[in-house]
Amino acid sequence: MALVTIRPATPADHDALIALTARLADFPRPAWRTAHEIGVADNGILLAAVAVPGADTIVLVSGAPGEAIDGVVFVATTTDYFTGERHGHVEVLAVAPQAQGRGVARALMEAAESWARARGDAFLTLNVFDANARARRVYARLGYLPETVHYRKALVAEAAPGAAVPAAPEGLSIRPSTPLDADALWAILHAVLAGGDTYAFSPDLTRGDALAAWHPTGGHTFVAERAGRMIGTYLLKPNQPGLGSHVANCGYMVAAEARGQGLGEALCRHSLDQARSLGFTAMQFNSVVSTNVGAIALWQRCGFAIVGTVPLAFRHAREGLVDIHVMHRLL
Repeated sequence: MALVTIRPATPADHDALIALTARLADFPRPAWRTAHEIGVADNGILLAAVAVPGADTIVLVSGAPGEAIDGVVFVATTTDYFTGERHGHVEVLAVAPQAQGRGVARALMEAAESWARARGDAFLTLNVFDANARARRVYARLGYLPETVHYRKALVAEAAPGAAVPAAPEGLSIRPSTPLDADALWAILHAVLAGGDTYAFSPDLTRGDALAAWHPTGGHTFVAERAGRMIGTYLLKPNQPGLGSHVANCGYMVAAEARGQGLGEALCRHSLDQARSLGFTAMQFNSVVSTNVGAIALWQRCGFAIVGTVPLAFRHAREGLVDIHVMHRLL
């Protein structure tokens, strides 16, 4: 790995810093956060710290003087809510796309830690959006552990993109599965599981085992058809037995030919109605893969929230170890 040069930022880096901080909004944002407001906030505090350096802040960039910079970290000072202990807090960490995988983020964070350690800080903190899976993976690899979770509830109406319930795809019918569906259902199950990017089932699960897993005792399996062809399916079941059986769990699969046509949302909303009719009081997804950003946005449109994240708990076929989210909503 090439040597990464770290140095303090100067006012001459102004334009490069602006370009870098655009990266900070490049993730699946909550509906109420725009890229513009994130950029304005990050640019403001970062450029102020560069223009007026202080003993309690530091802005470091990667790149030798006179060369293009490809990363920045900004550390400010705060106090611990519980103990009042002073410590460094990472306000901004950004790495240019072309510099990813070269150790730039690690070098910047290690330099920030050295600065904080040298002035006597016992620890360093930072905030990260829960849906920013890329950043969460970086921090986990560097040894940072999650602590508190920030919650938000709107007290006045907020305009949320996609809040209106869309119409189901034309000609769609959703019904309980029957033994006659086995061949068409296996074709969908096999294609999704073979991808190794959304379900924890083994990609080489056999037909018999896959069909059995999709029809567990106490479960309710539905299939979606259009023009006489099966294009999707979902499994609804109790999330836990006994004292947890009032919470539903659901899994969805869509045939490749039907993706991007609103079928996933139609299946989800159908399953919510079915869950209510069966007496469930909530629905929980235990393992939403963090890289599956389209699904995360879909579930959020359907009223689900990320209530927890398990670091590096899924072995993605292409991305390696990635986080999984627990998502939940009341019915």
